[in-house]
Amino acid sequence: MRIHPLFLQLFLILAVVSLSQCSPKLTKNHQSDFFAISAAVENHPQFDKIILPYKERLDLEMNTVIGQTVKELNKAGKGETTLGNFVADIQKEYAEETFGYPVDMSIINNGGMRNILPEGNITLRNVFELSPFDNYLYILELKADDVKKLAKFAAEKKILGINGMTIATENDLLTEFTVQGKPVEEGRNYLLAINDYLANGGDQMEFLIDLPRKETSAILLRDFILEKIKEKTAKGIKLDAEIEGRQKFK
Repeated sequence: MRIHPLFLQLFLILAVVSLSQCSPKLTKNHQSDFFAISAAVENHPQFDKIILPYKERLDLEMNTVIGQTVKELNKAGKGETTLGNFVADIQKEYAEETFGYPVDMSIINNGGMRNILPEGNITLRNVFELSPFDNYLYILELKADDVKKLAKFAAEKKILGINGMTIATENDLLTEFTVQGKPVEEGRNYLLAINDYLANGGDQMEFLIDLPRKETSAILLRDFILEKIKEKTAKGIKLDAEIEGRQKFK
């Protein structure tokens, strides 16, 4: 897990301040004690005084409203969810705008989204809670067999939000799948927008590891979610998503 620069900066400031309060004379001491950290541990007034201005500044920034939702976007259900559809949609949209070519599919792991987007005002904090990890945007190239493996995985595991592909199952077995509403064509390359965690085999998706990478960007999932939310807000668009039958399970 990578630490976001905003939190790292606060940590470093506090570390420097704390060190500046210490005596410059250092002596070796091989004694140590262990203290259990819990809610029962009292705050130290001196540390509170040092930390409070930085905490207030951080809270002010994190509580900034950046958009609004029509309703709560969450991960309720298996496979297809409102939150999964929302993130997969804007990931595909952002990838096409950024790289300048069509992207056939976009997927997001539901487990990688750590919180909901509540109904009403959406703050910077909401997006950090949704995407606390530093996951990067990749574009993979898939052949027809690779697309089938992806569809089969989605049908069996039911853990992905998907844009561009529809699947249907019966008794957890894949019975039908399409890309952009059409059967998959042999000999054609398909482009998949995905995060680096999944591209590198996370969530048991090892079949993606050796696929060609068309893009391995340093664009954070969290950053493009923020950018797209702000862009939609500037256009007066409220955030929304529906369960559309992209993944049908029987």
